[in-house]
Amino acid sequence: MKMLILQFLILGLATAAFADDLQNFSITTNQAAVTEQKLKDYENGRLNLEDFGENVTNAEWQQLIGYYLLHTNDISTKAKLPVARCYAQFQMIPQAMKLGEEYANVYSNDWRAWRLLGYCYEVMNYTNEAIRAYSNAARLGHKLSYEQLAGFAIKSGQLNVVGDIVPQLLALKEAKEIPEEDKFSLITILLAYSMKTDQKEIFIKTLEGTDMGKILRDGRIRQDVTLGCRIFEGKDIDKIRQEMESVTSSTNSVSSPPR
Repeated sequence: MKMLILQFLILGLATAAFADDLQNFSITTNQAAVTEQKLKDYENGRLNLEDFGENVTNAEWQQLIGYYLLHTNDISTKAKLPVARCYAQFQMIPQAMKLGEEYANVYSNDWRAWRLLGYCYEVMNYTNEAIRAYSNAARLGHKLSYEQLAGFAIKSGQLNVVGDIVPQLLALKEAKEIPEEDKFSLITILLAYSMKTDQKEIFIKTLEGTDMGKILRDGRIRQDVTLGCRIFEGKDIDKIRQEMESVTSSTNSVSSPPR
C-alpha cells in the first residue's frame, strides 16, 4: 500500500512538472506548424544546427522546446540535438543532457553532441564524463574543445589530462583562426599548468612568440607571469621579467590627458 502511494506521489510530481513545462513553453498552432517545418528542413539538410542556435532568438528556442514537449514520442533522434541545445540555453541541464546522450548514442561521430555533453557534465560536476566528452569532441575535429578540456581538467585537479595535450594547446595558441579571447584563455591555462607542475620549459614556451604588451593587458595573465617570474629562475626568466618591466614602465609613462 505504501509503495502504491509513493508511486502515485511520484507520478503526481512528474505530471505537475510536465504541466509547468507545457505552460512555460506553450506555443500556438501556427508556431507549432512553423517549428515542425523547420525540423523537417533540418532533417533533410536544408537547415543547419546554427539555424536553431546562434541565429535565433529566445522566443524561437522556447517554441522548439514547446514543440518537443507536445511531440516527445514523434521527434526523430536527429532532431534531439537542436532541442538539447535549446534546453542548455535555458540552463535546463538534465533535460539537455538526456537528449544529448540519446543523440550521441546514434550519432557518436558528431563533435557537436560531445561538446554539448561536455558542458552539461561540467555543470553537473561529472568529472570523468566531462573529460571523456570534451576529449571526444576534440578528437573528432573541434580543436577549441582542447581549451574546454584543459580548463575543466585544471579546475578539477586532473593535471595528467592537461599534460597529455600540452602540444595541442601550444599549437592552438599559435593558430591564426583562433579568436584572441580564446588565445588569452589558452595562455592562462598553460601558465597555470606550468606552475602547478613546476615546468619552466612550458612557462617559457607559452610566452614565446606572444605580444607581451598585448597579453599583459589581461589582468589574469599579468598576475600569472609575475608569479611565474618569482617561482622560476634563470637567464631566460630574467629576460621575460625585463620585458615585462619594460612594457609596464612604458605603459605607466604615457602622459595623462589634460583636465
